[in-house]
Amino acid sequence: MQGDAFSDNVNLTARLEGLTKFYGISMIISEETLLRLQKPVRYQMRYLGKAQVKGRGHPISLYEVYEGAPESVRARRQQTKADFERGLKAYMSGKFTEAVASFQTVLSQDPDDKTAALYLERATAMLGQPVPDNWDGVEVMTSK
Repeated sequence: MQGDAFSDNVNLTARLEGLTKFYGISMIISEETLLRLQKPVRYQMRYLGKAQVKGRGHPISLYEVYEGAPESVRARRQQTKADFERGLKAYMSGKFTEAVASFQTVLSQDPDDKTAALYLERATAMLGQPVPDNWDGVEVMTSK
């Protein structure tokens, strides 16, 4: 048995669990996991963007699964999903004014959306600054 294969998966799982606190949500899966689901459309989820977790050389795509959340949370996430994803796309493209507007719309309908608040804070901080040449919106995590 090769322990290094297990160790990599265990480490990634631990990093994803740590990201739940960072994003203020209860469940995150990677794109690799999403692609292994037989019928992913059965689950309520949204794209969270990309992060490069400690110990990984490349960013991974992240998804919030809110299927198990209370009905009121699921309803708000579904209601604001398009605006959230529009804001995320703008943020990752360096269009921070558009991102701010989208995340403000999300938060006006779902003030408890901690991920939207996090992205609003990031986009607001980038307003008025030139977009870095290598900007891709990837969050580089330096701690576990």
